Amino acid sequence: MMRTARSRRGFTLVEILLSLAILSVVLLLLLSAFTGAARSRESLTARSREFRQIRIALDRIGTDLQGAFSSSVREDSSLTCKEDQLSGSPAATFVFTAFQLPEPGSGRPPANVVKIKYFPRVGADGTTMELHREQSDLPFLENRIPLREARMALGLKGFRVELYDGAGWVKEWPPPGKAKTALPKKAAVTLVDSRGDTFRREILLPLSGQEAVLTYSGRRGGSSP
Repeated sequence: MMRTARSRRGFTLVEILLSLAILSVVLLLLLSAFTGAARSRESLTARSREFRQIRIALDRIGTDLQGAFSSSVREDSSLTCKEDQLSGSPAATFVFTAFQLPEPGSGRPPANVVKIKYFPRVGADGTTMELHREQSDLPFLENRIPLREARMALGLKGFRVELYDGAGWVKEWPPPGKAKTALPKKAAVTLVDSRGDTFRREILLPLSGQEAVLTYSGRRGGSSP
């Protein structure tokens, strides 16, 4: 009888409390693991978003610059670049004229010459900057076509443009001794993200050195358009 009664005895209070304590520790570890995984996923997603916007911005600037031109008969077609400081970071204002195919369904006039401006603005947080792109259609005609502005990237710590004049890199254009309508041989665009990492791309300007044979319309003298 003593053996049967002892075998049917339940768990003691100490055993129950010890089991609950172990279970609580296991649940806490699992919760920490899941929370850490969620935070890592959010961080990777944000980082991927930053990479994507920087890649898109650099690709767009590169595409625009490959069509950049300047005509010696029109000073207002010249390329200009000026570097300033915004919240203590390099912030360039970059303006140039370029050939560009009409965008399907855009509704804009079928002109192949546009004026493009890249410039920074202070971000919503007051510490970072945003990169904006402004486009003017039919830039050499007086018209009331509104400028088209788009934000290319946000959360940046810097936007720098360097231009190669054949002898070295300069941060402002045109440099001393160069004609106002002169084009650099190539440009280097640098974006600095919120972590301070830099992304640099060099772009050749195919029409550099042809300023004297390009007219306002973009047609070359003595050749087909």
